Amino acid sequence: MQKKRIYGLDFLRTFALLGVLLYHAFPRTIQGGYFGVVIFFVISGFLSAYHSANNPNEKLFVYYKNRFLRIYPALILVLFISIAIIAHVDMFRLTSVQEEVVSVLLGYNNYWQLSKQADYFANLANTSAFTHLWYIAILIQFDLVWPIVFKLYQLTRKNLKLFGLFVFMSLLVLPVKAIFTETTTTQLYYGTDTRIHALLLGAYLGLWYHKLQNRKRTISFKTPFALLLLISFLVLSTVVFLFVPGTALGVYRYGLVLYALFVGVILFVLIHTNPRFTKRLDIGLCQWFSKYSYEIYLWQYPIFFIAKIARESSSVLYYVLQIIVIILLSVWTNAFVRFILPNKKQSVKRRNRSPR
Repeated sequence: MQKKRIYGLDFLRTFALLGVLLYHAFPRTIQGGYFGVVIFFVISGFLSAYHSANNPNEKLFVYYKNRFLRIYPALILVLFISIAIIAHVDMFRLTSVQEEVVSVLLGYNNYWQLSKQADYFANLANTSAFTHLWYIAILIQFDLVWPIVFKLYQLTRKNLKLFGLFVFMSLLVLPVKAIFTETTTTQLYYGTDTRIHALLLGAYLGLWYHKLQNRKRTISFKTPFALLLLISFLVLSTVVFLFVPGTALGVYRYGLVLYALFVGVILFVLIHTNPRFTKRLDIGLCQWFSKYSYEIYLWQYPIFFIAKIARESSSVLYYVLQIIVIILLSVWTNAFVRFILPNKKQSVKRRNRSPR
């Protein structure tokens, strides 16, 4: 059954993308843009759970096939084109690229980087073109275990309170480790156990939203309230994006968890607000950025990396040129992948509906 479009997600996804993109371009100015990844995690968890709730009898093979086709074609394309360009520009930058690529493709890049004692924030000095793919690794790991989690949820007779307790426990992992252990900020930033809370929080919201729909119960927030909350979120996020460096211990003791909860609140309010308001948020530009958000995320760091080793320049025009290249490559990658994959029409319609 065709599900109604969920308005507001394109806007949130675009906002998150801009935060991450600007952070990778100007890490000393947009010090906290990495918080945009939290928004991506919450949305991904929400859509995964909502899709599973709408397709409770989906075969495991079908689920994994769809996730593979969503993640890997574009990822492989970006990896190997980037490597080919870097080899031409500076071969010495590819010293451990084989190990790194294997870790990316097998979904354990975040732990590979930990094994190499990589520091995400130090790596912004361009020691690797694929530092940002720790995020993709956690998504792959989540996709591998989510069907099992959802099956357990079904076995508990769809007990949302029990699942909520599970989510609450996941929210405690990061602050507890940050306060009571000697874990480094790098381990806290990269660890699946310390970042999974945002995905599970989104998943909880997705299951809750589906249950309310099935019971034909409606929660409706007034547009002025939703607007005020959204403005508060945007103002707070802008302050965080500009002034909160990833080396600050408070980020891990409470910052990331509180921000994930705020994102969850915003998402919950938007999906229960009059669609006439949320539809206006998803203006054409937001829809466009949302459509190519995955490809833009994949391409941004390799292009910034290649541009820096090819030529050191702080010119604004040079950064504008890099962003134009990222966008052009993202559009081409999206079109190429849709061309080579089956069910192209179905693939195009998946955004913001029950599948991710």
